[in-house]
Amino acid sequence: MGWQTDQFGSGHEGYPVAVMGDGTEPAPINGNSAWWLYNGQAGRPRAIAVRAGCECGWRSSEMFPIDWEDQDETNGFEHGDDAPYPYGAWSREHIAPLLGTTVPDDLSDAIATVRRLLADLTSSRPIAATAAAAEVEKLGSAALQRAVTAARDLSLIHI
Repeated sequence: MGWQTDQFGSGHEGYPVAVMGDGTEPAPINGNSAWWLYNGQAGRPRAIAVRAGCECGWRSSEMFPIDWEDQDETNGFEHGDDAPYPYGAWSREHIAPLLGTTVPDDLSDAIATVRRLLADLTSSRPIAATAAAAEVEKLGSAALQRAVTAARDLSLIHI
């Protein structure tokens, strides 16, 4: 069994996918495509890495090293969503966008710009930085309240 979410169940079940030296996925062995079968033993091909995959066909572009001694370490489930392992890639790059929890790139860029401008202003004009930060806080608080209300109205969250 792979990784599942409450929202999608097996419809978007994730798992590590074996990657061969030429970047392709190997053919299943006796109907099974578990990455650890591709260990180079008993005439089987040897995988060089794994990538995150999903039942729907999605694959991560990033590849991850195989720890032949520790399958759980290769999967990366214990390390969580933000860790650089297949599980984290599946969760961040595939599931989060499906759930609508990923901040759009243009907004992330704008937030980073505001953060940088406030840091610069703090050094040169701390009183102006205080006023600007207060405005950003008001904007953020109001936006947060509207977003929570909208999510609750759409039954996306339960409070």
